[in-house]
Amino acid sequence: MALDVDIIQEREHPKVMNWELVEKWADGIPRYSENDVAQPEWRATPVFPLDLSPEGYGLVHIKDESDKTSNPTQTIKDRAAWELTTLFRDYARGLYLKRREGLLNGNIGSLVVPRLSYVTAGNVGRAVSNMFKKYSLPPFKLLVDTSISPERLEKLKGLHADIYRTDLGKKSLTPEEIKRLTNNENGIDITSVMVIEPQVVFYDWHVHEVFNEKPNEIYIPYGSGRLFENYVTWQMRNARSQDPRLKIPVGKVLDMSILGAEPHNRKSIADKLTKDYNPFVLFDDQDVAALGTLAFTGRNTGIYKVSERRIQEAYDLLRRHCETEPSASIGLALYMQQWTERKIRSQDKVVIVNTGKGI
Repeated sequence: MALDVDIIQEREHPKVMNWELVEKWADGIPRYSENDVAQPEWRATPVFPLDLSPEGYGLVHIKDESDKTSNPTQTIKDRAAWELTTLFRDYARGLYLKRREGLLNGNIGSLVVPRLSYVTAGNVGRAVSNMFKKYSLPPFKLLVDTSISPERLEKLKGLHADIYRTDLGKKSLTPEEIKRLTNNENGIDITSVMVIEPQVVFYDWHVHEVFNEKPNEIYIPYGSGRLFENYVTWQMRNARSQDPRLKIPVGKVLDMSILGAEPHNRKSIADKLTKDYNPFVLFDDQDVAALGTLAFTGRNTGIYKVSERRIQEAYDLLRRHCETEPSASIGLALYMQQWTERKIRSQDKVVIVNTGKGI
């Protein structure tokens, strides 16, 4: 069954490559070392202690991704947006290298400008569109659900983006269908493509910033799964070869539990984490169990369901201290749930990731 699609907007942009675009992307997008602590690729976001004893809980530490000095759109998605931006820089440099070797003549008008499609609830689209506009990249192609609110859709329409709307709950989409629905048959569906290693590069600096805080448990939102995947991937990678960004013993990292929180209800106020299906997740329950058996991660690592009451309570509490939204506060909600169930040791250090406040 082919899905119908509404074209909300399509912005003008060159459809074929030229050397002016190549120069803009190759020279205008900065290049940083992947793990050089002397020249970090990303400015670290702050961590602050939050004593929740007046509310009946314990002391936690909030990793605040809403910090606008680090993240321009005040969400952790800015980090992933940067990584997608570098794809165009590296593509343009590749064209230069091919020309140098005589593999390209002076005319590249036969090359189609690469376009990227993504299924999103909003924050990824906003962050990537902001970054793409800054570096004169083609508009990001966003596929949103028919359930999107008019208010959020209006905000998306102000972005440097092409926007398409369909009923995402009807069927599990293939990459080919995502590209068809976003008028991008010859482009790339970033939702599904793994060759760029999203589980490695999207949040690698963030992950090491948190590791260096020496927590016993780390509580994070779980939506697409990419943030969770970055955490456990870097636990494994550091076990094999310690990254220069890691400032603590590897053994401590391998003992950390990564707790991903997702709503129990499909119709949740944490609506950026809800989904009817997640076909492009990399690690399922068996993978997580294997990581624990092989001692690559902590004993409580996993994905946990959280009630609406807890999500609302956590959101009401956390927004007193930083910019947040229900989807970003759900890590705190899971912590509160675990505390009430007496599953947190009093001596443990807990870091809770606030992923920020977006659209």
